[in-house]
Amino acid sequence: MSEPTKPQPSDLLPKYVVEGLQKQDSETLRAVAHYAQELRVYYAAQAEVDRTAAADTHHIERATADELAAKAQKKGIPEDVADWNTILEKGVPAKASIVTKTINDNQYYYFQWREGDRIKSEYLAPVGSK
Repeated sequence: MSEPTKPQPSDLLPKYVVEGLQKQDSETLRAVAHYAQELRVYYAAQAEVDRTAAADTHHIERATADELAAKAQKKGIPEDVADWNTILEKGVPAKASIVTKTINDNQYYYFQWREGDRIKSEYLAPVGSK
């Protein structure tokens, strides 16, 4: 049997997290994985609560807010990285598409839609924020 290959950390993980995890035993890593999963689920649920509250605050139909969130989810954008209060305050319609824009060599997701002869955009999240 060959030697196992040590996994490489994601570039998204801060160095201090990687270094801390590498010092843990198997049981602790299992507990960390369980906690991380529970935390991810909590953040997603909190984002849904925040999105619903923002829809109510800005008098936006919840169906519109849900449709925008579904579009983001379809692109693999976690709901908790979006500022739903600002997105809904700006009146992003359900018909908006998600586009990628490059600014200073960084890529970002935006909702984009047409109003008459104008194309409007609203920031959604950085690309790679998965």
